[in-house]
Amino acid sequence: MIICKWLTGPWPRYFLKSPLLVRLSLCIFSFLICAILHMLVIPQINSGYIISIPMFLASWTFEKRGACTVFFGHMLLSCLYAIFWLHYWPATYLTSFIGSTLLLSIEGCLMVSLRYILNESEAARQTTNQAIQQVKAAYEQQRQLNQLKNQFILNVNHELRTPLAAAYGYLELLLHLLEENGTLEKDAHSVYIKNALNYCEELTRLVNNVLDSMAIGNDNGQLQVETLNLLKSVEEVIQHFNTLGERQQSIQLEISRHLFVHANAQCLRHVLYNLLSNAFKYAPPQSQVRVSAHVEQGTGNVCICVKDAGPGIPPEEIPLLFGQFVRLQRDLGGPVRGSGLGLYISKHLVEVMGGRIWVESRGIPGEGSSFCFTLPGIGQQRYSEKSSSYSETAR
Repeated sequence: MIICKWLTGPWPRYFLKSPLLVRLSLCIFSFLICAILHMLVIPQINSGYIISIPMFLASWTFEKRGACTVFFGHMLLSCLYAIFWLHYWPATYLTSFIGSTLLLSIEGCLMVSLRYILNESEAARQTTNQAIQQVKAAYEQQRQLNQLKNQFILNVNHELRTPLAAAYGYLELLLHLLEENGTLEKDAHSVYIKNALNYCEELTRLVNNVLDSMAIGNDNGQLQVETLNLLKSVEEVIQHFNTLGERQQSIQLEISRHLFVHANAQCLRHVLYNLLSNAFKYAPPQSQVRVSAHVEQGTGNVCICVKDAGPGIPPEEIPLLFGQFVRLQRDLGGPVRGSGLGLYISKHLVEVMGGRIWVESRGIPGEGSSFCFTLPGIGQQRYSEKSSSYSETAR
């Protein structure tokens, strides 16, 4: 019973994990010691069974190679000993030789089989552990997806309710006035129609953001690019905000009129709109939003930055800022609305156009944040002229 516990204990597995040199040295040393004892001491009783000790170690450690080495080594030494030392084969020695040879062959086969079973069990254990890890990873991924889904539903629900309720309220008011007066006056009621259209456009942008985020994983990553005047593209986006009346801040432009980029016009406007929209959301009223651009030395790429004077972004949340459905902790229950998709889509569009996007902020209120992205430029000689700078107040 004690021997069974000893053989089935953990030490055989630990022995296999020892360094190769240690295992090889122990097998050679045990074979030499047992062979010397067999030749010098045990021949008086004509027994070669002591070789079973190195057979056990060698076959367990090196499997077939170890078992064959010990087996044929024992046969060779026994034959040489009988020929050169005994000069004949005594009956008792021959019987002992045959018996020890059969014993070693049986022992070697058994130990090799046990080692094979151990290898299979270890492989099965590793496979099981990998399967368990994969299940855990899949479960964690599913949990994160569910969390993102729930966060997305909450964000979109919050985003949809406000413009939908506002647009419905204005349309209901217009219907009431129409039923009461029989007609609508242009000067008195056009502002209601304009506001309702603005909220409908906000709903459209939200839906487009959702559709764009769903299409990101299915596109081929290629866009039709063209040479665009950067200042003209920025002014078109700013004019869109002026038309909607969605800003209360002044805008400082520091962009050369001779600055051109390789980009997709619609994607560039989309990125600029997202960055400016965030700046107008977080910057205090009557503060200044600065849009600047310069050429990066060495690369020739054009770097565009949108800087606001808002509360800034905590440094620990910056790495998560461009994720899908990600919103800052302070905004989850705050008045600033958002779906958490604008920066995610902007990052994808900038990268597809061959650039990169990042944010610089220390999270200090009033110091604000700078959102910057790069796009391929058109020859550095075009930028020698001093950048035009002017300030546009809120309208």
